[in-house]
Amino acid sequence: MRAINLLLFASPFIASAILTWLTLGVSYLFWLNFLVWLATFAGGFIFLNFMSLSRGRDEEMYLTSEARDLRVASLVTSFNEDPEMVETTLISVIEATRGRGDVYLLDDSTNINISRELRSFCYTHNVTYVHREDRKGFKAGAINNVLRSLRGYDVIAIFDADQRPKRNFFDDVLQYFSDPDVAMVQVPQTYSESPTLVAKGSTYKQEPFLRLIMRGRNRRSAFSLGSGSVFRLSALREVNFFDEESITEDAATTIRLYQRGYKVVYVDTPLIWYGEPPKDASGFISQQTRWALGYFQLLKNLLRSNLKAKVFFDFVSGFFYWLKEGPLALIELIAPSVFLLSGLPFITLNPIIYMVAYSPYIILSMTFFFYAMKGKDYGIKGFLYHQFVEYLEFFGITLAFLAWVLRRKVPFKVTPKRKGRVSLRVIMPHLSILILLIISIVKGTLELSTTSDMLLVYSIYVNLFWAFYQSFFLSGSILFAVKMGGEEEANLVKEKT
Repeated sequence: MRAINLLLFASPFIASAILTWLTLGVSYLFWLNFLVWLATFAGGFIFLNFMSLSRGRDEEMYLTSEARDLRVASLVTSFNEDPEMVETTLISVIEATRGRGDVYLLDDSTNINISRELRSFCYTHNVTYVHREDRKGFKAGAINNVLRSLRGYDVIAIFDADQRPKRNFFDDVLQYFSDPDVAMVQVPQTYSESPTLVAKGSTYKQEPFLRLIMRGRNRRSAFSLGSGSVFRLSALREVNFFDEESITEDAATTIRLYQRGYKVVYVDTPLIWYGEPPKDASGFISQQTRWALGYFQLLKNLLRSNLKAKVFFDFVSGFFYWLKEGPLALIELIAPSVFLLSGLPFITLNPIIYMVAYSPYIILSMTFFFYAMKGKDYGIKGFLYHQFVEYLEFFGITLAFLAWVLRRKVPFKVTPKRKGRVSLRVIMPHLSILILLIISIVKGTLELSTTSDMLLVYSIYVNLFWAFYQSFFLSGSILFAVKMGGEEEANLVKEKT
């Protein structure tokens, strides 16, 4: 099985190398040729995985009132979060846990005023307050610190400081643990607060993942999302609790469970009623960069694992997703400019053949995607918002990729829940590339009027198409970053005046 998995992982690289050899233009730009093909094959790899998962599994959608008599430890994690937000979440968790067990606040806050207020709240609401002097292992370390001493509980539930369960949360979730092979149940997280364009885009970006991909991974390869996760405590003990070496400890721990033969259930039911997405470009990029780095870190464990091929396919597709959203996205952004500004053919391929071969793929993938999302709260608006915020993340993810390759330690950062802020610093790479693309478009357009070589003309048209395409979405991402929108924009104006 491991050999099959390794071949599956290597396939986009092998295919890209073959096409690089067949279409190599200027020899010293072989790296650009290879990476452009790799971006194409990585996209195809991701699309095939999306197709395989898009038929959601409905057997878990039919809930009953049956609730098993299991003892629950509900853990809320917090690190320098707004005390009012944490306290409101704790009240929701207390109401959901009622009579089934106990609630714990795992507060790693370094702000003494926040810690003092939360400690006082916990004392008056019968919540066990746990505070560490160090942050070893970050969130996973805080959870493990408690888990190693927990006794008398059957399952543990984990909630982020802004993710609030409904009152019937455990009534609906605990029934799935009647199957002894189920180690974890995951429910979709919710972004109910979307006051800015970036926040709205973050919400739309989650929709295909939560409504289709995770639903298709139910009982196949679903994984913990870090909040709204309920684990069988005995299963966690088998895998030595949470993986403290990975920033995305949730996914890393889930892989350990799969290797033990356990199943993970994803229940696509709104049992979380509140959540706050990142409100500005800086917060969004920080969140996405952390998730990407965690997935890059997972690769070593994936390649060493003996997971079933379909489970491996799902997880390694996540690696290719982040690779394509980071360094490969950067390559796709600059590639048209390299040709239009220098005239150097880094790929020697008849542009007509390219258009005939590539156009059906674009049409098919877009048609299938919108068909799969039919009936969801998404549409054209959702797609555009999704793409605009996705174009914000390429530079941060590229830095995360380099940090992973160079084995540099990256400090853990909680996704900010503060009011949105405009930060021009985070979009400087976007502005620089947009200017480069505009210059390339001008030069390419002018060259069309001076050349009579039809193959060159078609080549220019192909690269102009991609330059315009990238410019449109890059411009949208910059607009989202600088225009806060709605209530947050009004608050920002008030603060400045």
